[in-house]
Amino acid sequence: MVPKPSGSLLSGARKSGIFNGGSGPSSGVSIHDRLSARSRVTNLGVVLLLGFAGFSALLNLRYMLFHRGSSIPQNIIEFGGRTPDSLTASVAPPRTGAEKLNHLVIVTGHAVWAGCDVKGKDNDENWVLEEYQKGGSVKTFYKHIEKGMQLTNEDPNALLVFSGGQTRPNSLQTEAESYYSLALSAELEVPMIAGSLVNLTTGSSSASIGSLAHANAAVATRHGLQDARMTTENYALDSFENLLFSIARFREYTAHYPARITVVGYAFKKARFEDLHAKAVRWNTQGFLHKGERTFQYVGVDDEGLSDSETVAQSRGEKLKAFNLFDKDMYGCHGRLRQKRIERNPTRRFHPYMSSAPEIADLLNWCPAENSGLQGLYPENLPWDARVIGTGWGRGALAVKANSKGNIIPDTRWLQIGREQ
Repeated sequence: MVPKPSGSLLSGARKSGIFNGGSGPSSGVSIHDRLSARSRVTNLGVVLLLGFAGFSALLNLRYMLFHRGSSIPQNIIEFGGRTPDSLTASVAPPRTGAEKLNHLVIVTGHAVWAGCDVKGKDNDENWVLEEYQKGGSVKTFYKHIEKGMQLTNEDPNALLVFSGGQTRPNSLQTEAESYYSLALSAELEVPMIAGSLVNLTTGSSSASIGSLAHANAAVATRHGLQDARMTTENYALDSFENLLFSIARFREYTAHYPARITVVGYAFKKARFEDLHAKAVRWNTQGFLHKGERTFQYVGVDDEGLSDSETVAQSRGEKLKAFNLFDKDMYGCHGRLRQKRIERNPTRRFHPYMSSAPEIADLLNWCPAENSGLQGLYPENLPWDARVIGTGWGRGALAVKANSKGNIIPDTRWLQIGREQ
C-alpha cells in the first residue's frame, strides 16, 4: 500500500502549484485536468513570433530595394560569368590580330536591302521599307554604310559592326546581313585584320572584293573574308539594342570589350544615343583615351534635300516618338517601346549574348520600374567601368558600395574584365 502524504506535505504541494497549476489552493484544478487542457501561447511566444515576422519583412524589403530586376541570372550562377563549355567547344578562337581591336564602329540598320544589282541601290523597289522611308531614305542608308567603312579603314584597330535584326515579316534576312551584303557588292574597300591572308597577299590593310561577291547573298570567292574587320549583329530591334548588342557582339567576336565606340546613323538621333542610350549602359561619352581618341563619338548623316518644314517635322517626330519615350523608359522594356520590339520580331528570334557576353548578362536582363528614367539606371559594376587607382574597383562598383552603405559588395569577377585606367 502506498502511504498517503502528510497534511503538511500536501499543503506545500498545493501552494507550490504541483497539483493545481500554481493558481493557489482556491482553484482546485487537478493535475489531470491541467495536463489535458488546451495549450496557451505566452506573451514571450507572441513577441518571438512578431519579431520573426518583422525580420522577414525587412529582408524582403531589402531584397526589393537592392535586387529589383538585377538578381544574378541563372546562367551566371551556373556558368560563373563564363560562356558555357558546350558552346565554346564548337567556336573557333578569335582571329589572329583581333586582340588589338579596341574601337567599335556601329552602323545602325534601318531597312533590308533586297536587290541583286548594286546599281539599283538608290531605288526603293530594291529595299524592304516602311512607308515613311520611301522617297529618298535609301540613299542615306548607303551613305551610312560608306561612312562606317571609311571610319573603319582609317583606324586599323577598329571593328565595324552592322547592327539590325530580322525586323520585317516579308523578309528572312536581317538588316545587318543586307547592309553587309551591299557593302561587299559595292566594291568598297573592305577593312582587314592585320596579318590576314588578304592583307598578306595585297600588302594593304584593306581589300576590294566586291567584284568577287554575289550581290544579294554576300558570298565572296576570295579566301580570307573571315579576316575582314567587319561583322554583323543580327538581333537588335531598336536603337538602344543597336548600341548594347553591338558591344556584346564585339565581345563575342574579339573575346574582350571595346575601349571606344563610334556610332553612324541619322544626325537627328544624336541626342538619343549620347544623352540616353550611352547613359543607360553607363558608357563615358566625354572621356579620351591616352592617344587622344574620344571614348564615344556619334557621326550623323541625314537625308538630303529636305525642306525646312520637313526637317522640323522630323525633329518633332524624333522627340515625341523616340526621345521622350526612352527618356522615361531608358531600357525600352515597358509600354510602347516594348510593343515596338514585339512588332519588329515577327519570327521570334532570341539573342545569344547572355551566354556569349556573360559578364553583362545582368545589364542585358535589366528592366527597372516603369517611368523610372535616370532613377532606374543599372546600378551595378560593368566591365568598362574605369578603375580607380589604389582601390582596384571600377567607379560603378564603388558607387554600388557607397549607395548600399557597404551592404552590397560587388563581385570580384569584374576586377578581371575590361580595361584598366
